[in-house]
Amino acid sequence: MTLSTRSFAQDPQYTQIYASPLYLNPAFAGNLDYDCRKLSASRFKTMVNYRAQYNGDYSSLYGTIDYREKSGRLGIGGMVIQDRIGAANMSNTQLALVGSYKVPIINDWQVHLGLQGSFNFRNANFNNLTFPDQFSQSGQTSSTNEPLLNAAEVMYVDFATGILLFNDKMYVGGAAHHLNQPNQSLYGATERIPLKVAIHGGYKFTLKKSRGFSRSRGPEKSITPTIHYKSQGNFQQLELGSFFNYDPIILGIWYRGLPIFKTPSGGLNQESVCLMAGTKVPSDYGLIKVGVSYDVPVGNKVNSLGSTFEISLSYQLINEKCRKRIVYRKIPCPGL
Repeated sequence: MTLSTRSFAQDPQYTQIYASPLYLNPAFAGNLDYDCRKLSASRFKTMVNYRAQYNGDYSSLYGTIDYREKSGRLGIGGMVIQDRIGAANMSNTQLALVGSYKVPIINDWQVHLGLQGSFNFRNANFNNLTFPDQFSQSGQTSSTNEPLLNAAEVMYVDFATGILLFNDKMYVGGAAHHLNQPNQSLYGATERIPLKVAIHGGYKFTLKKSRGFSRSRGPEKSITPTIHYKSQGNFQQLELGSFFNYDPIILGIWYRGLPIFKTPSGGLNQESVCLMAGTKVPSDYGLIKVGVSYDVPVGNKVNSLGSTFEISLSYQLINEKCRKRIVYRKIPCPGL
């Protein structure tokens, strides 16, 4: 007897999209929290994000380093992502170089244009899997005759582009990934990655403004409603929510789903409610930001898959002379 089923897959996703900004849109390259004219090292920022999905069966590790050159026009970033899936230990490692360029337009509006090129290595190891011919009445035997490769692998290059339009209060952007639709097949067949398109934006309502990280200047208070839509192949998804910032604490909530459309398998297109919290710790030696999130599953099928947890960390070197004065204009997206 032969049993077959259809499966669907797409790119890994992060709940804390603004804690993995280069993955979201290459136009975010070089978007720093602070910029000190007299401390050149302050134009660098590092970020790390780890996501464990469905009780750890799917995990993703994201790491970047950002740089904004002195004039504020050019942003450069390096990105590493490793995505691991299931018992077959299938993984995809991505090494990317990202760049953005700022173009002033009218009044206080700015636009960032972004490009990304990446090298990808995808492989799978089937040694951890078992097959029907490995079992007998006495238990499991030692080997299988299944014609599978012990270690299948493929390498390919990939390209993406993005744009961000923003002022001090509002931002809207879009990104297109897998422009060349590379072939990711592990077995020499044709398995092209479909084009992924994303649109995102938000508006920052400032209740109280703070011009620096010093406690004596008082905390910033703001509310930022946000939206993020993405489409890839037969998949569509919408994330709708808001962030509340009361320095140094930021809280956020997403609804992830698009229930007016069906999933490719015919179910209701909704996944989770995402809860986020973070804080930043400014000092004379650097700005540290930490964020955590938890996806609360919505729907019976998603509930059966298990929990999803994510943690992020970023660091930027600053000193006592640094203030949040703008050498370039900062995109007003949430810090988490």
